[in-house]
Amino acid sequence: MIKLPDWACHDETYTPDRDRDYYITRSLLRLMLVLQALRQQAGRQQRVSALPGLSCTLLLILSLVLTQHSAYLFAVGAGEAVLLCLLPAKTLRQNLAGALLATAFCTLIVLPALWLGNGQRVLLLPAKTLLTVIALNLLQENFAWHSLTHACRQLHVPGIAIFVLDTTLRYIVLLGEEAAQLLTALKLRSVGHNPHKGRAIGGLLGVLLLRSQQMSLEMYDAMRCRCFTGDYPAPPTRLRLCRCDLLLAALTLGYLYLFLRLEVLP
Repeated sequence: MIKLPDWACHDETYTPDRDRDYYITRSLLRLMLVLQALRQQAGRQQRVSALPGLSCTLLLILSLVLTQHSAYLFAVGAGEAVLLCLLPAKTLRQNLAGALLATAFCTLIVLPALWLGNGQRVLLLPAKTLLTVIALNLLQENFAWHSLTHACRQLHVPGIAIFVLDTTLRYIVLLGEEAAQLLTALKLRSVGHNPHKGRAIGGLLGVLLLRSQQMSLEMYDAMRCRCFTGDYPAPPTRLRLCRCDLLLAALTLGYLYLFLRLEVLP
């Protein structure tokens, strides 16, 4: 019969100090929310084709940048308000919060110009910022990323730019999952009070950096084995216009006519 040592026979009385791990938990939750949003965005059902939607959005943003009349901004704002009403309440709040934050930042930038007496036209810039951000939010809410990159290829955007964008979006998801696993491991192994939280997070970021470098090297070798020449062709597809596409095109033509009537035509 084996006799245990005296220290093994005593009860364990160690009680670790309480420590706050709110930072780790909050970072993990935010990261999981971003990954969930990316996955949901990739599988969205589209009522409008990506090519007409992207083209109309670019034309609308260009007209917003060039206009000097507030009447045109009110007309575009009315159309965007109707489209925003079709979104769920939670999505609507998120989109409006981001747009209002960008508008507030732009307003702070142009306030000195207004104070110096450069006229009230400088206030058009925050309004343009608000409408432009809302237009981009509506675009990403109604179209998946892969359909947008495919539409960019149909608009003859250089293939290497689309390849970099598409690859970046995919690796954001992969590195996000890797970071979520590292944060979970750090949370499970955090026992007691840790006065050096910055050192722990720094080690996590270092591991994530090394992992991203390893993944980039593996992808470079894989593309070399596949004889990648920089061309990123899009599969041939036949453009089919539905009623929603025609409605969007008619709305865009109406805005363009209003823009030309206010800015160019007498």
